[in-house]
Amino acid sequence: MRLGSQFRLTLIAATTMVASLVALNGPVDGQDITEQITELESFRDRITSQIAANDAEICSLERDLAGLDAAIVKQRGAIGLVADDIERAVDARREPARTRTEMAILGYIGGDARSEAFLQEIMVLEGNDRLSRRRELYRAVIDHAEEQLNAIDERLRGLALALDEARETLAQTRQEREATQHVLDQTITERDALVVELDDAARQISELVARRQRLRRAPLTGILLEGELVRPALVVKIDNVAPARPQSGINAADVVFVELVESGLSRFAAVFHSDAPREVGPVRSMRTGDFGLLTQLNRPLFANSGGNRISRSELAESELVDVGAASRSDLYYRRSHRSAPHNLYTNPWNLWSAGSGSGGRPNPMFEFREPGEAILAEAETVRRFRIDYGATRVDYEWNGSGWARSQDGRPTLDETGVRVAPTTVIVRFTNYGQSRADTKSPEAISVGEGTAWIFTSGVRVSGQWLRPAVRDTTSYVDSNGNVVKILPGRTWIEMPKPESASILE
Repeated sequence: MRLGSQFRLTLIAATTMVASLVALNGPVDGQDITEQITELESFRDRITSQIAANDAEICSLERDLAGLDAAIVKQRGAIGLVADDIERAVDARREPARTRTEMAILGYIGGDARSEAFLQEIMVLEGNDRLSRRRELYRAVIDHAEEQLNAIDERLRGLALALDEARETLAQTRQEREATQHVLDQTITERDALVVELDDAARQISELVARRQRLRRAPLTGILLEGELVRPALVVKIDNVAPARPQSGINAADVVFVELVESGLSRFAAVFHSDAPREVGPVRSMRTGDFGLLTQLNRPLFANSGGNRISRSELAESELVDVGAASRSDLYYRRSHRSAPHNLYTNPWNLWSAGSGSGGRPNPMFEFREPGEAILAEAETVRRFRIDYGATRVDYEWNGSGWARSQDGRPTLDETGVRVAPTTVIVRFTNYGQSRADTKSPEAISVGEGTAWIFTSGVRVSGQWLRPAVRDTTSYVDSNGNVVKILPGRTWIEMPKPESASILE
């Protein structure tokens, strides 16, 4: 079976696709690399199979050529034999032709029997039969010579036909050999091209395997990255009232905590680690509940617009690294498109640079499952759910790949117009106490345990959140105490009061 053009196009497309994959930088999907390796291995196996088919065809074609060469030699021999027969027939024709000619000359000299028929009859009547017998002999010799010539001429005509047929057969065999040689040459060329493709596929498989071996899971998203991320997590407090929306940078956060604040509103604590945008904001003030909640991130950098005296004092005593506007005003700026206090912004990369040498790499917050790994049997399919913070309401709807967020009836967008749709949403029902810094401010109680709904892959798993001590990372378990695994990706953790969320039909 010769290599088809469609298959060749498939090889070219696959090579181009893999080349573009190898050129990727930064965050990558390890599953995608694994799938590309699998596709390349299948691609390699198809090439190997095609090369084997070409090798078999080459052997068959070479046998055909050897047979055709032998046939050509045989046919040339047959033509030579016919030519020899023709030559012998021509030689054999010379004798009767000469005899006939000589006898005709003698008959003419002696008088032709037909022209002297009357004379012969008289001679016979007179008893002179010697002359009659001699003329009969002449005639017999001539007749025999003519018979021989006729037979030889007939044989020569047959040999001429046989020679034409032999030559035509030889020409056909030569044409067949030429066509076979062309197919062989083409098959060898295609095989050589496949060998090049095979070598290239093997090289790309090797590069991808090596790249996969270098991948490490980002501790907060589970997304595979090339190399270790040793920097600390960066937490930015972001405003979430109507004048502050849409916010900048929220879609780049690994994790976003949504906390209840004064008057039934909410505020974001966006955690950046695996990646970050150039701008985040509007940046707003800290709350005392932040310190206990964020300690589980292992001394993160903490960006905020400030706080009152008690809040700043508790921040100084916490394990969080202060890179807020009160201590590093040079890292923040105000934009003119909004009014204060909803117009303070910062660049996360500048904050990381300022906090270099401080903080620690965050511990993993979740356990991740592979896309093909089964979800817990007790998971129930959910399309939409709602969270009520009091003065603001949040809806989520499964869109096939994430949970599209809305707030107060409007889609939650970032400043670029991209809708917030995290891979996983965790509703962590949270009790709130009274802040020591402000009696009007609720303080999230983040140590202990409580009810949790884990929304992943279009289903809800009902369970609990557990956090025995402030330095412990919160774990999320099902009703049997098994850790609920989520898909790699970005996670939003909503923290409403108990019984403040519902499933919508």
